[in-house]
Amino acid sequence: MDVHVINLDRSTDRLSSFQELNSHLPVNFTRFPAVDGRSVARAPLVERGIITTDLGYSDGSVGSALSHLTLWDLAVEKNQPVTICEDDAIFNSGFASAAEAVLQALPPEWHIMLWGWNFDSILLFDLVPGVSPCLSMFDQDWLRQGVDAFRSARLTPQPFRLFHTFGILAYSISPLGAVELKRRSLPIRNMEVYIPGLGRNVANESLDIALNTSYRDVGAYVCFPPLVVSKNSKADSVREDH
Repeated sequence: MDVHVINLDRSTDRLSSFQELNSHLPVNFTRFPAVDGRSVARAPLVERGIITTDLGYSDGSVGSALSHLTLWDLAVEKNQPVTICEDDAIFNSGFASAAEAVLQALPPEWHIMLWGWNFDSILLFDLVPGVSPCLSMFDQDWLRQGVDAFRSARLTPQPFRLFHTFGILAYSISPLGAVELKRRSLPIRNMEVYIPGLGRNVANESLDIALNTSYRDVGAYVCFPPLVVSKNSKADSVREDH
């Protein structure tokens, strides 16, 4: 499996850490030069219908969104699924074979499969279709201490319909999914996104938040247990750049 790793040219330390943490994988990682939001002119994006004039995203969040959208276009161009990750992703050693098995279990019209999510918030997924969703909560601090155990853990993940979660640290997107999610997401705009698992609205400050308006209505799936995690350090996140 080929995986496109989103990484800023100036974040050489993050790339080195990524390569070290994931050196155990029989996966072909291809670095994708991330869009640096600090050098992006927003007016042309408004003209192209990518963002609205008043979008409140930080420069880092704009660059991150554009990076993901560019790779979605690659899925359409190649007419085949593309697997994408951010440069803080940590993969389980069994990712390659397990991910292939999970993708083969999906219906032909699937759109997006999340291999992991942020552990500092909730995951709401369809545990028993037509019976009950499952609301899961996690411990980010415990995860950070258990990274080595996660990398070597023997996991048997299954795909479930995804309703809500945060983070797009690693996922596969189909050509159908790329087209549909772009149609639903653009232009990226200021809005409040209601998250049932939290019982409140969340301001749209990044693409992974915006996607929560679409997950329920498209062929969105999540892999449980996850095959990819992240320490999710806010201090080191390129989305925090202004």
